[in-house]
Amino acid sequence: MSSSGNKGRLLTHVLDEFAQDSPNSLYCIHPISQASDNEWRFISVQQFSHAVDRLAWWIDQKLGEQKEQQVLAYIGTNDLRYGAFILGCMKSGHAALLLSTRNSLEAQRHILQSTECSILVDGSEKAQLQHLIDDLEASDSNFVFDRWKIDSVWDVFSSAPVPPYPHIVQYANVEDLPAMIVHSSGTTGHPKPITVTHGYLATLDNMKVLPVPPGRQSGFMCHLQQGKLRFSNSPLFHFMGLLCVAESLFFRTPFLLAPDRPLTARLFARIMDMDYHPTWGLFNPYTLEELAASEEGLRALKKLSAVNCGGAPLAQATGEKLSSSLRVQTLIGSSETAYTPGLLCADPADWSYHEWNPAFELRMEAIGEGLWELVLPRPKQLSFHGIFHSHPYLQEYRTGDLFRPHPSKPGLWRYDGRGDDIIVLSNGEKFNPIEAEKLIKSHSFVKHAAFFGQDRFQAALLIEPDWEKLPSSWTSNDLKRTLWPLVEQANGLLPAHGKVFESHIAFSSQDRSFALSPKGTLRRREIAKTYETILAELYTPKRIEMQHEKNIEEAPGSQLPEIQQWIQRHIAHILALDTISPDSDLAALGLDSLQVVRLGQILQHAEYKLRVSSDRNDWTSAMIYDLESVPLLAQTLYKRIHGSTPATDSIQAHVWSREDNLIKSIWQQAQFLGSGGLTVVLTGSTGELGSYILNMLLQDPSITQIYCLNRTADAAERQVASFDKKNMSSTWLTETSRVQFWLSSLGDEYLGLTPEKYSFLEKNVDIVIHNAWLVNFNQPIASFASHIVGVRRLLRLIEQSSHNADFHFVSSVSAVMSQPVTLGSTVPETLPGIQGPLRQGYAESKFVGENLCQIASERSGLRIAIHRVGQLGGPSHSEAGMWNTRDWLPSLVRSSQTMSKLPASLGPFQLDWLPIDAAARIMTEIVQNRRYRTDPGLTVYHITNPKATEWKSLTGLVSKACDASVVPLDEWVQDLELMVTGGDTDLRELPAAGLLDFFRMLLNRQNDTMPALDVTNTQVASPTLREIGPVDEEMMEIWLRQWNRYLNWQFKI
Repeated sequence: MSSSGNKGRLLTHVLDEFAQDSPNSLYCIHPISQASDNEWRFISVQQFSHAVDRLAWWIDQKLGEQKEQQVLAYIGTNDLRYGAFILGCMKSGHAALLLSTRNSLEAQRHILQSTECSILVDGSEKAQLQHLIDDLEASDSNFVFDRWKIDSVWDVFSSAPVPPYPHIVQYANVEDLPAMIVHSSGTTGHPKPITVTHGYLATLDNMKVLPVPPGRQSGFMCHLQQGKLRFSNSPLFHFMGLLCVAESLFFRTPFLLAPDRPLTARLFARIMDMDYHPTWGLFNPYTLEELAASEEGLRALKKLSAVNCGGAPLAQATGEKLSSSLRVQTLIGSSETAYTPGLLCADPADWSYHEWNPAFELRMEAIGEGLWELVLPRPKQLSFHGIFHSHPYLQEYRTGDLFRPHPSKPGLWRYDGRGDDIIVLSNGEKFNPIEAEKLIKSHSFVKHAAFFGQDRFQAALLIEPDWEKLPSSWTSNDLKRTLWPLVEQANGLLPAHGKVFESHIAFSSQDRSFALSPKGTLRRREIAKTYETILAELYTPKRIEMQHEKNIEEAPGSQLPEIQQWIQRHIAHILALDTISPDSDLAALGLDSLQVVRLGQILQHAEYKLRVSSDRNDWTSAMIYDLESVPLLAQTLYKRIHGSTPATDSIQAHVWSREDNLIKSIWQQAQFLGSGGLTVVLTGSTGELGSYILNMLLQDPSITQIYCLNRTADAAERQVASFDKKNMSSTWLTETSRVQFWLSSLGDEYLGLTPEKYSFLEKNVDIVIHNAWLVNFNQPIASFASHIVGVRRLLRLIEQSSHNADFHFVSSVSAVMSQPVTLGSTVPETLPGIQGPLRQGYAESKFVGENLCQIASERSGLRIAIHRVGQLGGPSHSEAGMWNTRDWLPSLVRSSQTMSKLPASLGPFQLDWLPIDAAARIMTEIVQNRRYRTDPGLTVYHITNPKATEWKSLTGLVSKACDASVVPLDEWVQDLELMVTGGDTDLRELPAAGLLDFFRMLLNRQNDTMPALDVTNTQVASPTLREIGPVDEEMMEIWLRQWNRYLNWQFKI
């Protein structure tokens, strides 16, 4: 029964009511895969409710007749299964225990044992996390638990019907019962479980009715921004993540959940460039500081209207930079207390101060040296104080959070650290170093050991040696080498974010002993002040030159294979894995941000040891994540060491080829002849097809200037990287001014350009090729609104152009794939009727774009070409890149290798595919052909292979390469389903698992006949298409070799 008589709502009831009232309301925008940053799924409240019910029934089925409340631990990928599992446990009468993925093995065991938990639900997908759970299972024969493997996120959020799970309980009857269990860093070195009761959760809901003084506003952006899309990249096992799940229901405020990997400026910019981007968010300081440090990240942040910052203090320079463009307000809270409510500061310049809501009972207690501690006394009513629900027997709670008052504004308080041994890092993570310090102190050469890191990104260790016991000849490096094995053991007692690197260890001076309390405990603040200079030096860039690490060679050999193997061993060592695949994706492996910093230091050290040049190049975390894989890391390190890339490598040095040199010579002189040559505008140049189109345009010396309009500030760097990976000449980009990259937003006035740049294009443009489009087959047409507006604005530019410019719209065959045709006929190169596009937002948006082109052509007499692009394969040359492995055919082939089975059929599909470089050549030939025509009007061109062939003509080669037997499509799909649900297969080796619905569609439509597309117009304009051959074994072998070359997939060819 309720102990307080408070009114409240159960979170599960709130969800059910929300789903009944507004079933189609948005709950979450979720990444389709953790590797993607531009493919999203919109999850409605009803879909979330169904997922909760599905897991509640699943828990019942797993527990059988067990009726008593169980504690069910959960650990996994940071996706919405967390929220569904938490509420599924509540509905079924149990409590979820949320384990931090960053805990040490010992910490995980401790928290499971202290909560008497004997069931662990495994939602892991990353190798490092799976390894941790495996070790936990094998660590202690006396510690036994059941391990349940939860379904994949899209199986949990399946569209299959599920009966409602009844939850007929009253709030008053369960207010004091556990809703879930989280844990804090603890005060003894071990994590401390915190029971979050239903009453605790109700305090979050009740905050919206907490009175505020007249004329003032709450400091919680979830109140001020109610109903507006929230950004979240917080771990869902963490207090900040829990707030997002709960508040999104209590306040009916949807959120976008970022992919489960470090939030680089590039990733965040891509999110904020979406049509439906968030308008506010709750961030930790480290994330804001990292994003605001780059132009791209800062530009993306300024698209928000407001941010809350919590977990630790935000750097003053960052706060000032942001507060000039958006509303910033710091918050404070903890797992124990939930929020301590404050007001939105009257002066935006006071963003770093807390002004407590006077309706919330608290007191500030002076503790000396100008510091005050926040203390929470027990009120009569517990409607707003979470701490007295999680700790019901306390009469007051001393938070340990210290503050200093504003020098001139009474009532404002700035956070100034902790009064206990808890260290709060700048990313909001906390750790208790006591047990690690005790272990290090146990060495006879150590008198005291103290960890630091308050408001820093990572920990540092300061050691006071026992000088009398040290050999007189020893240096600090000798002592560090001796102590390092013990420090590694101590690291094993700490969470991942609290581990100390060898580069961040220093020693005290012989004449300055550590300050101790009368009880002999460390006075950490005084020590930090005494050694302020030494501690600051540990965080300077020169520390990146890492020192020797035990059991790993200091530097690799200088050849590419040696470098790649060396990097593989280092990453495996960092992750505590035996080995990793050479083509592993770094994010998929589970490298956290601190581990990426460590990898960057290792690469920096190797470069410093081996490089020929004395120039310094930093290995930033963002750069490492952008490189994505071991081969690209190895190629980049090789290039930095030698000043060039290996001859066998696909990434060429920036040197002119003979062919490009000749074209350059013609181009340099041709621009002075006649009217000076052509000016081309290209959108979407950094994508796969866009890069090949740009490369083909550069082969035409009559084109004087190319203006690439892209949405990201780093488009030039990305273009160079794309050209390098595809073995195309990036010297055009780096050593000439022929290509200009302009930051643009096509849906905005003037295309997002300055009026001066827009006017320049009006006067000079001859050709516009519009290739930029969101490729996402799961979003509704409304998600493409800005893209459709972009077509209109580009057509307006064409209408106003002085040179009567041509417009080329890159469309898709999906715009006509539902067009009815008679048996044996082809889909014509004309605009379809309204029934033409597939029933998906992508196809429909392309259909709308085509019709806008038709209307503009008829009304204004414009010359317009529509390029309907079909299925594109990899490039036609083995060293020109590869077929993108996220596409369906590479996923099928790779998975067939894993399964040892290859489907005999691709359902209704004919192989009318084109190599992507051939498609780009065909499209540029159309561009050239139309430039010499004077007649206005619109023409449609199908970019598909007229010499279609059957999949069976390739199955012999592919099955041999995969060492697979050829089986019927239904058997292949069935085996794929079994391997996905069985849980024994590494899904990285089974990429088709993520496209299971697509392959089911192929099976369901295998008796359909797909009509061929007429290519008459295209063949007239393109010599390449007239001469192209079918996709044969020779072409398929090239694609197989590309995957071997770039990813080491080891096909037998």
